[in-house]
Amino acid sequence: SLIGIILYFVTSSDSGSLVIDIMSANGDQDPPIPQRVFWALVEGATATALLVAGGADSVYALQTASVAAGLPYTIILCFVCIATWRALAMECGDLDPYGPDFAVSLVDPFCTVQPKLWLSFLKNIFFGPVTLYEVLKQHKQKPMFSAVAAALCWVLWIALIVAEIVHIHNPDVKLAGIYSLAWVFYLGFVTLVTVARGTIRNHYGINGNTIEDFFAALFLYPGVLMQMETVSGKGGIAPLMPDQGAPPTDPLLFVGLNGAAETLA
Repeated sequence: SLIGIILYFVTSSDSGSLVIDIMSANGDQDPPIPQRVFWALVEGATATALLVAGGADSVYALQTASVAAGLPYTIILCFVCIATWRALAMECGDLDPYGPDFAVSLVDPFCTVQPKLWLSFLKNIFFGPVTLYEVLKQHKQKPMFSAVAAALCWVLWIALIVAEIVHIHNPDVKLAGIYSLAWVFYLGFVTLVTVARGTIRNHYGINGNTIEDFFAALFLYPGVLMQMETVSGKGGIAPLMPDQGAPPTDPLLFVGLNGAAETLA
């Protein structure tokens, strides 16, 4: 165990000092070795000072801080992986960049000034099962089971979360750990929304997969319901790359220096 810890610390410190060294050398990919040794010694001295000043408890504090700081990046990396996969699929021709996509993005209520989207997002926070029923009914699916199951899961999720809060403030109420069951019902609700989004995507030929649908519903289910609610309306479908326009059908067509379309002679 000690050897493993030493190897882990040495390799982590080596890579960290290399990154810092490159940054301090204005991006030079081959920075001076003495400068790299200096940063490695500074990192070691900093870690030693923290351990000596904080004692044994500082180790646990550093571990907790590392996990807490790394958790948001885990979520970001999930989206980065999906974006990288889509970019490679477009490059290889497996994904049509001008194919259909949801006109409303999941984050549009946060980054655009559209009160209609704000109201739709807020409504779906509390009345998501109603929206689910209306969307499935509009697309001639069987909405009753999904809507009732989603409503039951959503209500039980909220109720059990409230029960856990009551237990925290009143320990006499024997409901310790009930929050874990609440998140089971939330996952059930998310699963129903995931299935509905996949059905809508397939109906309109929108690119995506079940994993994307699940994580979108898991982290932002009001936005997912908002997308499904607006997709059948006017302007609900847009190209995946709307700023690029339609691709040229003639391979010899190009844009000249004056900005007009020209053809090679």
